[in-house]
Amino acid sequence: MKDRLFLVFLMSMFFLVIGCAQKKADTSQVAEMYTVKKVDLKDIVSQTGEVNSVTKVDIKSEASGKVEKVYVKEGQSINKGDTILYIDPYRLNTHKKKLDLSVREAMIEFKKSKRDFSDGTELYTSGSLSARKLFDLEMKCQLDSINLLRQKLELLDVKDQLSKTVITSPLSGVITQLLVEEGEIAVSATTGFQSGTSIATVADISNLEVIATVGEVDYIHIKKGDPVVIRPEANENARTRGTVTFIALSARKNQNSELSGFEVRVSIDSLIPGIAPGINVNVVFTIKEIAGVTGVPYSYVEKVDTLYYVNKMVKNGQGVESAVRTLVQAGETDFKFYEIKSGLKVGDVLVPVERKEFPLGKK
Repeated sequence: MKDRLFLVFLMSMFFLVIGCAQKKADTSQVAEMYTVKKVDLKDIVSQTGEVNSVTKVDIKSEASGKVEKVYVKEGQSINKGDTILYIDPYRLNTHKKKLDLSVREAMIEFKKSKRDFSDGTELYTSGSLSARKLFDLEMKCQLDSINLLRQKLELLDVKDQLSKTVITSPLSGVITQLLVEEGEIAVSATTGFQSGTSIATVADISNLEVIATVGEVDYIHIKKGDPVVIRPEANENARTRGTVTFIALSARKNQNSELSGFEVRVSIDSLIPGIAPGINVNVVFTIKEIAGVTGVPYSYVEKVDTLYYVNKMVKNGQGVESAVRTLVQAGETDFKFYEIKSGLKVGDVLVPVERKEFPLGKK
């Protein structure tokens, strides 16, 4: 009798365990089911960009000489016309005096050769001077005229440099770089022999932009005027918005890579703490955004060549549900959901497909 009761107990426990396992399996199956609903498709591309001023000027010296006085500091705000530095004009003044003498000398030479040519013309008319000698006198007069003009032009250049020994700011902004100190020798950028001494960089920090590089795959999806989200790398919680203002027409090869990239410029709509010229920011481009489409998770869609299938739960004549492989027409995808144009409706129930391959891609 005891053995029979013990056997009944074991059988009861066995069926209880089997029942729990079946219940657990049923719950798992229900959890994997997906009810078709309306979703929003959104595909983004995130890149790192550098903040720059839209308007900035690299100032170079147009006068040569010793930097006598610097009136500004790096990071200082400055208005258009404010003095940045003063160059000692002593050497330029000395050069000007020498050129004044050279001009006077050239003037005397020209007057003399002009007189000689006039006298030679009278002698040639009377037959006392050969045509060749008259031609030489004419050439001498022309050469002296050219030399006088050259000396006058050099004098004008020195006068112009003297007027630029006081270097002022061409715009209102901030001194982002100050590259000289008092006592240094500045070289004119107008001499033609050197690029000239770089003095400072003045930038308008109220008007900033982000310069980023977008890969050749995503480039075709970005258009001028597209909205962009900008996040400073130093403050992940801060963000502002921008607008695409420029897209390069030609690609550039990235260093140490065979891939090409296109320069994209984004204007910053509003400045926030953490955004300043020279820092890196994250730039998020929305390359696809479609609202309110009939959507199915990509793991529930099987692609075979150009056809798309889902496993749809269908009731038979006895009311028993089973998964039926159903052909659907798929549209766009953001790699999270597929847009289903036909073959399904909101409320249909699906189970995941058994994926033998993963041929997902943009349609």
